[in-house]
Amino acid sequence: MTRLIVGYCRVSSKQQFTDGHALERYIDALVNYGIPESLIYFDIETGVSDTREGFGAILDLVRANRISQVIIPNFDRLTRSPLQWEQARELFTKHDVQIKFLEDGELNLTSPDGLFTGRVKAALAAQVRDRLRSHSLAGHAKHREREEPYKPIFGYIKIDGAIVPNQSLYPKSDLTYFQVARKLIDLFLECKSLSKAREDFQQQFYLHPPSYKGKIHLKAPSSSTGVRSWLLNALLRGKLQYLSFGHKTPQIIIDSIHQPLITEDEWLMIKAIFEDNKTRKKGVSCDKLINPLSSVARCRNCGGAMSQRLNYKNKSGEWGRFLACRNARSRNGLCDNIYAKTYGLTLDIAEKKLQTELITRSQQIANLLPSDKPDNPKIQELKDSIQMLERLNDADLHDAIEKKRTQLFLLEENEKLGAVESSEKLKLLQYMQHPDFWEGMTPYERNLVYRELIEVVWCDRGSVVVVPRI
Repeated sequence: MTRLIVGYCRVSSKQQFTDGHALERYIDALVNYGIPESLIYFDIETGVSDTREGFGAILDLVRANRISQVIIPNFDRLTRSPLQWEQARELFTKHDVQIKFLEDGELNLTSPDGLFTGRVKAALAAQVRDRLRSHSLAGHAKHREREEPYKPIFGYIKIDGAIVPNQSLYPKSDLTYFQVARKLIDLFLECKSLSKAREDFQQQFYLHPPSYKGKIHLKAPSSSTGVRSWLLNALLRGKLQYLSFGHKTPQIIIDSIHQPLITEDEWLMIKAIFEDNKTRKKGVSCDKLINPLSSVARCRNCGGAMSQRLNYKNKSGEWGRFLACRNARSRNGLCDNIYAKTYGLTLDIAEKKLQTELITRSQQIANLLPSDKPDNPKIQELKDSIQMLERLNDADLHDAIEKKRTQLFLLEENEKLGAVESSEKLKLLQYMQHPDFWEGMTPYERNLVYRELIEVVWCDRGSVVVVPRI
């Protein structure tokens, strides 16, 4: 069997891949050497990882005696771990595989000089890795000590070491970057979906192409994951966020003086939407949802979710569906075992009590939602202030005017969002008073109504207490 000559290269991060185009350059170098693209393996991962897909594929081919030579741009593109190098070298030697680096030539894996050279290169690659990490940690520590921002995100810019709203005009629009960033937030709050918000944003606003080499804070997030990471960044809430190293190390977040894009109330809404979407993904699809009190009914003792429990069949052959504490049933120590019993609390009983409570209080709750919301005095105050500053016709006041315009824009958008939500809830509460409102609704549809109007349904050994959101 003819053995293959393959190529391998690696970059450490997505940023090197997208902005630096390092991976493209490595692949081009291997292609120019004569390696077909189909035989070039690559990874976008750290050089000490043992789970690299491309590197693992090459090792599997080596074990199967399918490879005669591996071509690599330079040593640290293969590994930055001395131990990993020794393990790979032994495997390559065992299967008579040659290693060649485009920068340094072929490395003899069996000669004393080759062994020494490989070990020195592995040690140097590890030293560079440790030095980069040390410098990075020291740099982040300095930023934290001085309470300086690390880098801006979409909607902001860094000027003289401070984070400020980016008031430059967004490409192909008459809005600033700051205002466009706010539009993306509004889209997410409106549709409550990362993918839908991203799609609507792409339809309304220009997006830089993937090959764009500009600063990252000028590029709007173009994927659902990117939108989520952006929304979670504390800079949007007027705070400074410093990177953590490792999953067990929490991020450091401190207060800042820059203008926020998200209010604290909106931040609570965003977190609730993320948690709600996460819960739905863990559960079943909307057409298969059986428990309409999913994520609504909770145990009074431990606060955990109440799960559905099938107990017995009735005369018509249907199973009786009861509610019991999931923690108590799983015996994970988070709840007392006595709460694993159902105490006769069927799903029908709990749901009927919830519906009765909502219907009884619907008129009272609806009255708390004003149909005509009074004008916000802050909006008129900002408008008057802007007009006064504009009449002065002073170029030095341009920044102050733009700042007030942005504040006015955010206030008006918040007012619109609040008016829409209040109107929708008011209609829902009015419809609920109709005796046939619940008829024909699927468990999933009832669950959506409960999530909208109910904070929690506390279950305590057969008793039920409903806590409305309003």
